[in-house]
Amino acid sequence: MDGVLVLHAKGLSLNRISSSQLIHRGVELADHFGYSAGGIQRGSYAARGMSIEARACGGEIYGLNDGGVTASLQSIAACGYVKPQARENLAKHMRRCGLMSERDYLISVGDEQGPLVVVDIPSYFSSPSTDLPMLVNAYRQGGYNHGKADTMLAESRGWNELEDLPCDCRLDKDARFVVHQMQRIENKEIFRRFKAYETFIADQYHPHGPSGGQPLIHEWLDRLAEKNDLSKVANTVYLLHGTDVDNLDSIRRDGLQTRFSLESNGRYGKGLYFTTSSCKAFQYAEPYGCIILCRVVLGEIEVLERDCERRFSPSHGFDSTHAKKGYTEKSPGEVQLHDEYIVYDPAAVYPELVLHVSST
Repeated sequence: MDGVLVLHAKGLSLNRISSSQLIHRGVELADHFGYSAGGIQRGSYAARGMSIEARACGGEIYGLNDGGVTASLQSIAACGYVKPQARENLAKHMRRCGLMSERDYLISVGDEQGPLVVVDIPSYFSSPSTDLPMLVNAYRQGGYNHGKADTMLAESRGWNELEDLPCDCRLDKDARFVVHQMQRIENKEIFRRFKAYETFIADQYHPHGPSGGQPLIHEWLDRLAEKNDLSKVANTVYLLHGTDVDNLDSIRRDGLQTRFSLESNGRYGKGLYFTTSSCKAFQYAEPYGCIILCRVVLGEIEVLERDCERRFSPSHGFDSTHAKKGYTEKSPGEVQLHDEYIVYDPAAVYPELVLHVSST
C-alpha cells in the first residue's frame, strides 16, 4: 500500500511522501485514491488469533472483545501496537484496581506503537458516552465568556496590523462582529486523539519547548489556555478557524479533517488553516457562519517565504507552518496581510468553542 501511495503522489502534485507523512495521513490518502483502507485501520489478523488462543487457554480470561486483560496484552504483543479495544480493556482493569478514575482514559502517545499514558477528560464535559459527541449550549447570552468572546473578536481584527497595507477581508472598516450564540464541542474521542498528539510533541521538546515563540491573539484566550492547561512545551495555543455553519455537524462528529484539503488548492498546502485575526477567520464564515476557537499544537513552527500549494507537510524538523504577515510572499509582489498557521495532521487540532457570528 505504501508503494501505491508513493506512486500516486503526483496525483496531488507532490514530489515525494515521507514515511512519517504516510503514518499520519496514509488512510485518508488511500480513501482519496479509491483504495480500501480497511487493512490499515484494522491491523493484523495475528492479533485476533492470539486473542482466541488466550481465551481458550487462560481459564478466567474472557477474550479481547469481552475485556480480558491478558488477552489484550497478547494482542498488543502479537501485532506490535495497541488496538483500541485492547487499550480500553486495560483501562477498565486499571479503574477496577483504583489506578484510574472513571473520567480518565488511556491513550497511545504518538502512534499505536507509542507508550500509554493516562489522560483526564475535562470535568465540564457533560457527554455521557464516548461515542456521543455533543454541541453544548453552555454560555449565557451576555454572560462573562460571551462578553469576552465579543471583545476578543473586536480587538483581534487586522485593520492596523500593517499600517501601509489595506486589509483584504472585504469588511467595512466600521463594521463590528456580533456573537449570536456561543457553544462548546464535546467529543471525547477527538479530545483523546488530540491529547495523544500533544503529549507526543511535548515529549520531543521536553523540558524547554520549541525555539519559536507562541502566537498571541487576546488576553482572554491566554487566560483560557492557562486554565485549560494547554501545553506550552508543545506550543499549544488557541487559534481561530472560520467555517460555514453547514459544516458544524461534521466538525462536531469528526473534528477538522485534512482529507478535505486533498481536493483543494490552499495557498500554503493541503492542511488545516488558522489565524490570529478575527476578520480573516470571518472571510470563511460570512455572512452568518461560525468562528471556532481551536486548540492547535504548533510545536516547532516553520516560517514560509512564499506560497506553496503542493506542500503536504512541514519541512523536516518542523511541526507546523506560518504564513507571516508582512513577510511571506503569497503571490509575486504581494505579501501576506494576516498571520496564518497551518497544520497537516488532524490530531493536532481540537475544535472547542463555536461562535455563531455575523457583522453589522
